[in-house]
Amino acid sequence: MRRAISARQDATGMDITSRCTLGDPNKLPEGVPQPARMPYVSDKHPRQTLEVINLLRKHRELCDVVLVVGAKKIYAHRVILSACSPYFRAMFTGELAESRQTEVVIRDIDERAMELLIDFAYTSQVTVEEGNVQTLLPAACLLQLAEIQEACCEFLKRQLDPSNCLGIRAFADTHSCRELLRIADKFTQHNFQEVMESEEFMLLPANQLIDIISSDELNVRSEEQVFNAVMAWVKYSIQERRPQLPQVLQHVRLPLLSPKFLVGTVGSDPLIKSDEECRDLVDEAKNYLLLPQERPLMQGPRTRPRKPIRCGEVLFAVGGWCSGDCHFQC
Repeated sequence: MRRAISARQDATGMDITSRCTLGDPNKLPEGVPQPARMPYVSDKHPRQTLEVINLLRKHRELCDVVLVVGAKKIYAHRVILSACSPYFRAMFTGELAESRQTEVVIRDIDERAMELLIDFAYTSQVTVEEGNVQTLLPAACLLQLAEIQEACCEFLKRQLDPSNCLGIRAFADTHSCRELLRIADKFTQHNFQEVMESEEFMLLPANQLIDIISSDELNVRSEEQVFNAVMAWVKYSIQERRPQLPQVLQHVRLPLLSPKFLVGTVGSDPLIKSDEECRDLVDEAKNYLLLPQERPLMQGPRTRPRKPIRCGEVLFAVGGWCSGDCHFQC
């Protein structure tokens, strides 16, 4: 007796599944049972693989490059470095001489910071702290490790204080950390009354001082505080900074001072009186105060009131309507 044709074969003896899946290997004809499938993705595999590769590195097994940083030699694998850092990827996959060298000298980077970053490449872990952030961030910038740059900036944001915000601001500017620079700027402006008393404020270069006092959002009770801060800065190193006074004073909004302070304090200051440009600025402010009818023609950056963004200030208006009678409370 002829054997019954298999349910998975046609009359010619060809397996239906093999014939029908020539176009689409995942598609079976209607009526044919679908084979059981269970896609599996391992959560452990990436971690375990990195752990093993890191052990190989520590035992100097299968390492194909040695990074020479100062007096330190760091053994590593090119593929891991290239996968984590665009800097190393360009170095090892391009036509640079380093792509053919087994020892590569890395300059202008801190030894300990480089060790921490190589450890991160193999473990995905790094601890940012006060003692290493100033070397770790420049190293991360050099190796183009954006994730570590963000972690360093986040750490510095949390450390902001009136005594250090100017240093953090300058550090962020140097390393092009725009978000940190913006946050440090806002912090400085909001806490200016405390910042102006710090040692960092007295050590500011003139251009950075001008950047700060030019802000419309500078949080001061009156323009007198800005003038006093500028004069304290000048007198901190008077021989060096005296020639810079006219340039800096242009950004103090003298027309917003009270007449008494303008005449009795600003106009009588020996440093102001001895400089023609400074005297001209005082005269401009006097004209603004003495000729109110001319003020519309004298508007400019020095006459614009500051509008600091104050935290926690909210105006509540509560009202009600009751059958024909209005009752409002504020």
